[in-house]
Amino acid sequence: MLHQDAPQSPATVKDSPDGGPASLARNQVGVLGIVFFVIAAAAPLTVVVALFPVIIGSGNGVGIAGAFIVVAAVLTLFAVGYVAMSRHITNAGAFYAFITRGLGRPLGLGSASLAIFAYNAIQLGVIGGFGYYAAEFAAKHTDMNVPWWVFSFAAMGAALFLGVRQIHAGAIVLAVLLTLETGVILILNVGILVNSPAPLSEYSLEPFAPSAVFAGALGVALMFAHASFIGFEGTAIYGEEAKDPKRTVPRATYASVIFMGLFYAVTAFLIVNAVGVGNAVGLAESEGGELVFAVSDDVLGRVGTEAFQLLVITSLFAAILTFHNNVARYLFSLGRQGVVWAKLGQTHPTRKSPAMACYVQIAMVAVVVAIFAAFDLDPYATLFTWWTGVGAAAIILLQTIASIAIFVFFRRSDVDKRPWNTFIAPLLGIAGLLPFLYFALTGMDVLLGAGGWLQAAFTAMLFASLAIGVIGAYVIKFRSPTRYDRLNSTLGNRIS
Repeated sequence: MLHQDAPQSPATVKDSPDGGPASLARNQVGVLGIVFFVIAAAAPLTVVVALFPVIIGSGNGVGIAGAFIVVAAVLTLFAVGYVAMSRHITNAGAFYAFITRGLGRPLGLGSASLAIFAYNAIQLGVIGGFGYYAAEFAAKHTDMNVPWWVFSFAAMGAALFLGVRQIHAGAIVLAVLLTLETGVILILNVGILVNSPAPLSEYSLEPFAPSAVFAGALGVALMFAHASFIGFEGTAIYGEEAKDPKRTVPRATYASVIFMGLFYAVTAFLIVNAVGVGNAVGLAESEGGELVFAVSDDVLGRVGTEAFQLLVITSLFAAILTFHNNVARYLFSLGRQGVVWAKLGQTHPTRKSPAMACYVQIAMVAVVVAIFAAFDLDPYATLFTWWTGVGAAAIILLQTIASIAIFVFFRRSDVDKRPWNTFIAPLLGIAGLLPFLYFALTGMDVLLGAGGWLQAAFTAMLFASLAIGVIGAYVIKFRSPTRYDRLNSTLGNRIS
């Protein structure tokens, strides 16, 4: 039940009187900066190279372009309520704050631990992918045979360096990397249009036809298409550091999901037509991760393919940096409220970045990477595939809970009465996300690339991460009611 305390702005975040440890640096990043962060998390070039062949070969085949439109439409509906709520709550623990306000503190803390697990899991996978591709590239172009984990630890060190600095430093780096990776995909698209054997007038629109989109293993296609957007929901995480967050966050959210949806759909449409609608599935099954490189060889030549292979590595680093920032801000938000180690809620004395949370976040993933390296496990087949798979499922679960929380929040509050923004779109978003969640939970073996005990173990970890936060909230409530009451100190109005 929502209780109204003394009037205060719901977007206000309580800082220390002198703007000390509880305050992140303000006015650091604008719309484009946030867009760079969230699109970089999705690693578009890696999606095109690694996920397109999976969706075509094991999903809905040539209907891949339409699958991206379907997912973008559902996530845009989710974004309507998400954006509406971001106007009333500005907090570095975005999902945590939103779900707490809508469904109460136990599920709020559960969502926080789930978000930390999800983003850490995806970052672990991306770190493994970075090490794998960097080691392969170095071995191919030099005489050095450097272990993959050397590159992975170097990437973590660079992410930590940029994370401890103010947010705009990372935004500049991501702007450069994202421009390069989207640029090379655009060059590929232009190359297909110019050098493809078939003229544009003969291109088939079948990749958008409902009969193709809703064919084959649709669940597989939707799961991996959804994974291609992971990170767009992170716009609200940067609200405290954004310039004019009530406008910046909504614009960045819509810009990110619409850009990615159109970008993926157009690129998929061109690639399918470049190889031929009748040949696409067979080539995706036989070529696998080399499919896009084969297309690049044909339309751009070997130099273009070499650029693709290099920029896949920088694309993965951009994602590592973004997920590092995401987790650090969740840890900071929880530390600031005293839910976890209070020092996590402290910022750098001059840069006002969540420095301690940055150190802890890197330490968390470094331990897991070290274990995989010590056991000489394959960084792609295990670290990349396993962790990105369970992380993708966790994000879908998180988005579904958040959608319900947003819908409930606006039913219990009179801060916004717009029917489309607070009722119709959130309800449609829930309806759209529930099938994704079903496919993710029942198809965990597909996401992980393995079943059996591995599927059971990672599914258990997913729900355990949610349960830990929920149980932790009740423990705090039982042992320290005053501390439990303070959990709303950065969230505006109180919630029972």
